[in-house]
Amino acid sequence: MRIIAFLLVLPAILFAASFSDDFESYTPPVDLGNSSDWFHLDPSGNLLVTEEAGNNFVESEWDGNEAIAYLCMGSVILLDGEISSDVKFSGNNTIIGLMTRISASSGECYFGGIFPLYPPIGATVIGHINSSGEYTILSNDYFYPMDEDTWYNISLEVTGTTQVELGLSIDGTVNSSCTDSTYLIQEGFAGLASMYQNAEPMTCYDNFSVVDYGAALTATTFGGIKALFR
Repeated sequence: MRIIAFLLVLPAILFAASFSDDFESYTPPVDLGNSSDWFHLDPSGNLLVTEEAGNNFVESEWDGNEAIAYLCMGSVILLDGEISSDVKFSGNNTIIGLMTRISASSGECYFGGIFPLYPPIGATVIGHINSSGEYTILSNDYFYPMDEDTWYNISLEVTGTTQVELGLSIDGTVNSSCTDSTYLIQEGFAGLASMYQNAEPMTCYDNFSVVDYGAALTATTFGGIKALFR
């Protein structure tokens, strides 16, 4: 399985990294990438703002692509911190998760997410994604029960530089963790990513947040950043 390559060349950036988005400020069915807080990485499927029972969330529209990826421009840069989101899915052969430390120079990142094996048996995965979109699993574990059309809160924590500590929690409980001494990605962007094989699933996100444990870095403008992605 592959996701799109993140080949980025950016200056360092000065904005506080802590950020949250419950998607309530959007008017359905707008694409999440229309907001200045998010950047839709091309080519990939879409996340469309959806309303259900008075609540807004974002839902996948695959459009022939087997990956969806959005950078969070509202938080901008993260070294040590935690990314979290409520997620739900329907269908098999899908991974729904979060990206952290998406490198401005190489495009590589860390990824943490959940996927159904044989519902209600699921699994968690923490991995490294290289600049070509290929991934290496660093840690994985079983998760039970994992049911369709059910909201779960997932959070991906990252700390450290000489050794990078990663932990993936489900509904507040650590499910999988590892130490990376090989790739050692330093600061980078946060983001959302889903992937599938075979039949198209449904994946949804709500109540996204980034909690920054450290200080902001150096500055540029959003317009300058966005121009480099095109």
